[in-house]
Amino acid sequence: MDYLLMVITFLPLVPALIIFGRRTYLQEPLNFLLIVCLLSFFKGMPEMIYPLSKENQIVINKIFSLALLLLLVCCFRTILSTRYRWGMDMLLSALLASAIMYWFLRGWVNPSPGIDVLLNSFLGGLILVTMPSIIRVGALQVFGSPLFWIGGGTLFYILLYLMLEGIGSCCRPVALPPDPDKRLFLLLAEGIKYLFYLAAAIATKPFSSHP
Repeated sequence: MDYLLMVITFLPLVPALIIFGRRTYLQEPLNFLLIVCLLSFFKGMPEMIYPLSKENQIVINKIFSLALLLLLVCCFRTILSTRYRWGMDMLLSALLASAIMYWFLRGWVNPSPGIDVLLNSFLGGLILVTMPSIIRVGALQVFGSPLFWIGGGTLFYILLYLMLEGIGSCCRPVALPPDPDKRLFLLLAEGIKYLFYLAAAIATKPFSSHP
């Protein structure tokens, strides 16, 4: 488990380095993906370099999770029409305000599986809504679309998370002790997600300086 955690921690650097190496960091959505990968890397570093208390780790995870959520929403927001984009912004603002208010009232150091499930469900729903448009626009070249790979990897992780962590635990008033089997499956799902991000970094062609 420790070796797997180390691999998963450094894995987001691979697509980030490829984006830098191919100089595609100015293209959307790779500019957002680059920041997502870097934040994912920095999110796991404190746990490896300096072991934190459980409470501090929970606070760090909440802050980084909100930042990652906003970045991933920005990746898929442009696919929506103006009318649906306005509704999505209003719903996202309400969810974020409710989550932050809940954490201030109940304490940032306490686990909040219900809020985690709600935010992940929102992101998963957004990806499901936009994925048909991504596939339709890409047609036969859909595998060359970075949004297809980013959405596929993120959606795979969210669905597995909801099955293992969300459903059944979000409604319990007391958080259960960590399950090593669930933790292992989530780490594997996270690794697969970053492999999808790697495919997104490779699929995008860099700008050519020649006409």
